[in-house]
Amino acid sequence: MKTAPLALFDSVRGCPKEIPHNEKLLSLKYESLDYDNSENQLFLEEERRMSFLGFKCLEISRWVICGLIGFLTGLIACCIDIAVENLAGLKYYVVKQNIEKFTEVGGLSISLILWAVLNSAFVMVGAVIVAFFEPGAAGSGIPQIKCYLNGVKIPRVVRLKTLVVKVCGVICSVAGGLAVGKEGPMIHSGAVVAAGVSQGRSTSLKKDFKIFEYFRRDTEKRDFVSAGAAAGVSAAFGAPVGGVLFSLEEGASFWNQMLTWRIFFASMISTFTLNFFLSIYNNKPGDLSSPGLINFGRFESDVSVCLLLSCVISLSTECV
Repeated sequence: MKTAPLALFDSVRGCPKEIPHNEKLLSLKYESLDYDNSENQLFLEEERRMSFLGFKCLEISRWVICGLIGFLTGLIACCIDIAVENLAGLKYYVVKQNIEKFTEVGGLSISLILWAVLNSAFVMVGAVIVAFFEPGAAGSGIPQIKCYLNGVKIPRVVRLKTLVVKVCGVICSVAGGLAVGKEGPMIHSGAVVAAGVSQGRSTSLKKDFKIFEYFRRDTEKRDFVSAGAAAGVSAAFGAPVGGVLFSLEEGASFWNQMLTWRIFFASMISTFTLNFFLSIYNNKPGDLSSPGLINFGRFESDVSVCLLLSCVISLSTECV
C-alpha cells in the first residue's frame, strides 16, 4: 500500500524519459556544431592581448560582412526574379502563338499538350539537377537552416554548389508552374551566402581568400547565417523587419542586442539592393517601389473592407 504514493510521486516528479529507438538512430546520423563559448586558455590569452583598436576593427568587420550578405542576397533575388520573368514570358509567348495558330482551324488540344510539355520540361530540369547534382538543395531549405541555427550539422547544407542548384531549381520550378514559392529558397540562399562570405573561403571552389579568419568559428558563423536567413526573408517579401522577426522567432536560439541591429542592417541592404537593380531592369532607375519577389497585386477596390476588418481585429484583441 505504501508503494503506490511513491510511484505516483515519481510519475509526478517525472523521471527522464527514454528516447525512442527510431529517434536515437536519426540523431546518430548527424553531428552537432560547437556553439559553446570557448574556454581555451590560448584563445583567452589572445583575446586579452587584443587592443581596443583591434576590437573596433572586428566590430566594423562584422558590419561589413552583414552588408555584403545583404547585398549578395538581394542580387541573387534579383537574378531569380528576372530569370523567372523571362522564362515564363517565353513559355507564354510560345503557347500564345500556338493558340492563335489553331484557334480558327481547330486543334486547341495541341496547345494544351504544348503547355503541359513546356511545364514538364522546366520541372524536369529542376528535378534532375537537384536529384543528381546536389540532393541537399531539395525542398524549401527552411527546416535545414533551422536545424543548423540550433546546432545540427547537416552535411553540405551551406555549400556554394548547394546555392547554385537551389537557385536553378527554384527558377525552373516557378517557371514550370508548380505551386511553390521563393521564400524558403531565398532563406536557404541567404544562409549559404552568409556562411561563405563570413568565412572568407569556399570549400566547393577549394579557395581560401585569407580574410575574416577570426570568424571561422561555429558561434560566429551561426550569427552570420542568422543574418543571411533574415536577408532572404527581407528580399522575398520586401520586409526588413519581417526578416529580423523570422530569425528571432523561428530560426535562431542564440541572440543578443547587437546581433539584432546587424541583422536589421543586412535585411535593409537586401531589400534596397533588390529594389535598386529591379528599378534599373525595368527602366525606372531610382523607383524603389518593388514589393519583393512575392506580390499579390493591388487591392484598391477592397481597401474599405480591409480597413474595416483591421479595426474589428484590433478591437477584438483589445477586448481579450
